[in-house]
Amino acid sequence: MDALAFRLIAQGLRVVQRIDEADLVIVNTCSVTMGTEAKTRRFLRQLSRKAPDAGICVTGCLAQQKAHELKRQPNVRWVVGNALKDDIPRIIAHEKYGVFLQPLTSKRSSFLKVPAAPIFYNVNRRTRFSIKVQEGCDFRCAYCIVPLLRGPSRSAPLAEVHTACLKAIDAGFKEIVLTGTHIGQYRDAGGGLPSLIESILSIPGDYRVRLSSLDPRDVSAALVDLVATHPRLCRHLHVSVQSLSQKVLESMGRGALDIRRTAEMIRDARRKFPDLGIGGDFIVGFPGETDASFEETMGSVEKIGFSYGHVFRYSKRPMTAAAEFPGQIDDKEKKRRSGRLRALLDACRLAFIGRCTSSVQRIVVETEEPVCGVSSNYLHIIAAGVKVPRNSWCSVMITGMDPRNGRCRAVVVR
Repeated sequence: MDALAFRLIAQGLRVVQRIDEADLVIVNTCSVTMGTEAKTRRFLRQLSRKAPDAGICVTGCLAQQKAHELKRQPNVRWVVGNALKDDIPRIIAHEKYGVFLQPLTSKRSSFLKVPAAPIFYNVNRRTRFSIKVQEGCDFRCAYCIVPLLRGPSRSAPLAEVHTACLKAIDAGFKEIVLTGTHIGQYRDAGGGLPSLIESILSIPGDYRVRLSSLDPRDVSAALVDLVATHPRLCRHLHVSVQSLSQKVLESMGRGALDIRRTAEMIRDARRKFPDLGIGGDFIVGFPGETDASFEETMGSVEKIGFSYGHVFRYSKRPMTAAAEFPGQIDDKEKKRRSGRLRALLDACRLAFIGRCTSSVQRIVVETEEPVCGVSSNYLHIIAAGVKVPRNSWCSVMITGMDPRNGRCRAVVVR
């Protein structure tokens, strides 16, 4: 969405800080669970009340899946499917309203479309710029509707990624985030994602690079070493393991993944680099997940020592194989398992923060007073009683955790 925002700015629009001041609101939607769909509809209704004069453009996966249903929401003027996201600036400029959909069949698309202006405008001195280097997915996991809504995997040309990075660095962004549906399927840099990362890191400048979510199949020893040791690559891995039971993964259609090997690799990384941030995504209550399978996941989570995690209860998605699987688990049991796993991940996070206490971390300042920012290893940090300019580097020493907001407390190190 960052690239889209800058293209709209190049057309003469400006970003406002209050929703009730907006003439246009673009909502990027998700369709991964029934819960996210319901939240999107509630948000659109709230948005129409808070900004009654604004035209709403809805895009993303739910727009691709249920375009005409979303078009009936109050104040929604445009619904744009994933295949036409890149056309949003043109659509808004030349169409009063409508539904804009195309089949997701292209194996390659130049969806990055860097603005023609010499540099990006860093609106309000933002710290982070996200670059979508890949879209779509060639896997067909039994629970996942995303490939149906985003199409086959395709990669942004390396030259366009480089141009976007150069402009973002010139504009003063301190952190570049590589995003995509499945960035491990990037295939436009010879050797794939590791080659892309090394190519970007060769660009001179005052910045760092962060990787978004990775599939376990993308985690190699070489990638872990690069993340853990390169000074401009964030010491942070977020791995969408979904389960740490081989049996469950095979049922999910992820059987080609040897989760024991991957889990051991991540454990080795944790032992070798104790301050490496390791996050994960987990699905609980997948059809056929036994108590023993769930306990296998719990045991591996504890052994690895994740620094945080996101837990999702399995949700039936239309047109997916798992929706018809036997052994569907009732909501009460899903809730119980998700509660246990979240509690364990919270304990792992506290232990990780404990290991990092008294360490010095370098953050990019996101708010000036109190100083707030995110460290390389993805700790959210607050240092009260001092003011530091936004979008600047700051070294802080962690002193503990604030239980009120879940952030690490710290003091600024001069």
